[in-house]
Amino acid sequence: MRAHSGHIRFDRSVTWKKLLPAFRPMFTKFLEESGQLPQDPEILGVLIEENLRDLRNNRKPEGYNREGPMRLIFPISKNLDFYVYSKTKTTEVTRVVEQLSRVLQKYRLKHAVDWDKLTVFQDRK
Repeated sequence: MRAHSGHIRFDRSVTWKKLLPAFRPMFTKFLEESGQLPQDPEILGVLIEENLRDLRNNRKPEGYNREGPMRLIFPISKNLDFYVYSKTKTTEVTRVVEQLSRVLQKYRLKHAVDWDKLTVFQDRK
């Protein structure tokens, strides 16, 4: 399946703090699978620590919103959710989101996955 974006919506029982144990493996998996893993381990450590600091305070993390083939975005909203976004419609988004979903399942974080829910990319009928 080809998609511009894959959305992961967490169950009401999940809080940002509960995402803390799963975040490092999930974030690293995103960077590995999207081919954006920094060469310098210090850069990776800083990226992860910035996000973990927010999660420890039960706040929405920054994610990975840098120029590249894909982005991991935690949108500004009251909902506990995030999405993986690519400028082009590709099967890679589907593959990466499914990998992230498996990581979340491993940590028993209830969630649902939706595709192409960004208004700007919804297919017109």
